[in-house]
Amino acid sequence: MLEPLELQVFPSSYNCISWSEDGEIALATGEYVQVLTPKAPPGRETNGAALQFRATDWHQTRFRANVFTVNEWPIMYPQPRDQFSIGVEQSMSTVVSVAWSPPGLVKHRRSVLAVLTSNQVLSIYAYAGNTGKWTRVAIANKALEAHFGENVNADTPKTRKSSIRSFSWTPPLNIPAQDRPHPGPESRWGIPLLAVTTDANDVAFVRLHTVGGQQESPNLLRCEIISIVSLHDVIGYDQKVQPHSLFASALRSESKILSLASGPWLYEAHRGEEIGTGVWSAVLNVAGVQGTRLRVAKLSVGIELRVANSENDPHYNLSFSAEENVAVLLNRADEPQLTGPVEYIHQTETGRISIAVGAVAALIVVGLSENAYRGQAAGDGMQWHAYPLSSMTTDSAEQTEIEHYERISGMTVAMHPELETPILHFGTVGGYSATKAFVDGQEGEAPWRAPWKDQIEDIRERFDIDRDLGGLAISRLWGLTSIQGLVAIVVTLHPGDMVEYRTSAEDRMTILFCNLNGQPAQTEDVPFLRGNPTVSPEFLSEHRDVVLRYILRSGNGAKQALSPKVLYAAACCATVQSHSEELLSDAREVLQGLAAAHGVDMADEIAKCSEPGSFIDAKPAGLLDAANEEVFERCDVCGSGISWDSAQEAQCGNGHVFVRCSLTFLAIQEPGISKFCSRCDSEYLDEDLIGPSSKDGLRQSCKILSDIFDTCIYCNGKFRP
Repeated sequence: MLEPLELQVFPSSYNCISWSEDGEIALATGEYVQVLTPKAPPGRETNGAALQFRATDWHQTRFRANVFTVNEWPIMYPQPRDQFSIGVEQSMSTVVSVAWSPPGLVKHRRSVLAVLTSNQVLSIYAYAGNTGKWTRVAIANKALEAHFGENVNADTPKTRKSSIRSFSWTPPLNIPAQDRPHPGPESRWGIPLLAVTTDANDVAFVRLHTVGGQQESPNLLRCEIISIVSLHDVIGYDQKVQPHSLFASALRSESKILSLASGPWLYEAHRGEEIGTGVWSAVLNVAGVQGTRLRVAKLSVGIELRVANSENDPHYNLSFSAEENVAVLLNRADEPQLTGPVEYIHQTETGRISIAVGAVAALIVVGLSENAYRGQAAGDGMQWHAYPLSSMTTDSAEQTEIEHYERISGMTVAMHPELETPILHFGTVGGYSATKAFVDGQEGEAPWRAPWKDQIEDIRERFDIDRDLGGLAISRLWGLTSIQGLVAIVVTLHPGDMVEYRTSAEDRMTILFCNLNGQPAQTEDVPFLRGNPTVSPEFLSEHRDVVLRYILRSGNGAKQALSPKVLYAAACCATVQSHSEELLSDAREVLQGLAAAHGVDMADEIAKCSEPGSFIDAKPAGLLDAANEEVFERCDVCGSGISWDSAQEAQCGNGHVFVRCSLTFLAIQEPGISKFCSRCDSEYLDEDLIGPSSKDGLRQSCKILSDIFDTCIYCNGKFRP
């Protein structure tokens, strides 16, 4: 069970929590960002019962997010009124929003963390394994400055064009996989984009490119504006303010796009002219609240697949185009005043897409068809529902309905793991909380009481009893997030009958974990909290054969991209460990090709390809000359040859034992050049830690294999240094 986690910090904004797919939790806490990383999955007790996941089972780190260099945030002196904000310039640059990206952007295919501070600077942070610290690897404002540097109108201040008000990560844009045995990372992980809104009401879509590779900064990113659309002329306050008055003009100029949220990608295939090519299109919407109105921007992407001449050539071309989706405009006379936040709900079975947005004392749900989402038919199949935020209280045997006018402070959509039904969880800062399931035919049903409300009441009552508040303690909800069927709730507790005075030493924040039924979450509910299951030798052999098949078949071509030493190790591994006739035949061809190309004697290895499970003797030290050393392994301690009897360990003729790499099957003879699986602790050669002067192109071979097999081949876990 995941126990509640109490931290000695206080949240600095609503929606202050984000949970990555790797299990890392980020919290906005003033000038700092708190990062909670789960430790190694707990084991089991002797009786088979699952151990509890306690507060001590989280690694707790923090980094300061409001320290900038002059190059990152230049000094701005007082300027004209229309483009200078005293609040932004003199703020403490506290954290106002955090969000994890989808995995796959940086080294080891991990996620990066986007942090928006009150000075309207959006920073991208990544964990640097070589230093053990979170470092800033990109600033999205720089891309806006470069894009608008030469194209800013005289009446539009440049500072507003480069200041970011809100942001949202989009789901990964998945490039259709071509007919290849191992698709590229753009098909396996997709291409995540970043949608940002500026102070001038522009919606910009940003693509992040990896520009690192060197050991000191492997996660350095570059931001590129791929498309942008301006959303102006918002007609707000028209029912209470004269639309053409000076006051209305002032209100309109100060209406910013906030509470941004991204919807799903919708794909459409077009016919290709030849095999392996084709044209695809994809559409995505982002929605935000501007003033009191809902505004939606649409991003259209053209994906052109083509046949590449080599593995390094691009296999696709992308074209981007953004515009406002006017098909989603409500234009209702009874439209309420929206406050945010915004969430998209996608019902995959019916194709319905809904937008949930907070309003004054209500939750608004706008149902869309796929045609309206694509911007093809205005109002086609649109449904509009308003659910009041009200609860019933019993006082003196009388029930009273109380309306909650405070804004919604947390909202998240969790997918039911069995029914595949999206469930919306939301709550207000005043303590109101509810959930709503999106089932076809039940769109009009009102939300019901959130099942995790009981957990909040339990800790509120304990807080009330400990401080003798006589039942007047109150709880405030600051954020919700969900992942893989779990929901995390951020709650603070306060006295309700007095003016609260609190010092930094008394700051407290509690994170509650529950499943979709409202029960305390169990460690078995989430893969990254489970212990590594015991696997059979057949399971290990099956996954190892996938790697061997790729290496051996790449070595049978006319142009060998992999090192001869890697090819020889794979052939020996297939001979010793595999019983597949197909792999043994491939190993024989590779050995024959190496013998002919390098002039080495491999009669013994070729003969043993007909005897699977046999032992391959080490080459004598006297035969390991310059030519033979390009193919065979040599012990760095004594200089003798290394035998082949296992895919896990290597032993030289004098008894020195080394661990073999789980990907290249080479002996790891140097300390500090390995990476490990974060789940099963399998050891691999780290392609970035191998010296650039390594012989036989070993570093290049490791890079090629690591790009294809970028997670653990046995458990699909992410790597760690």
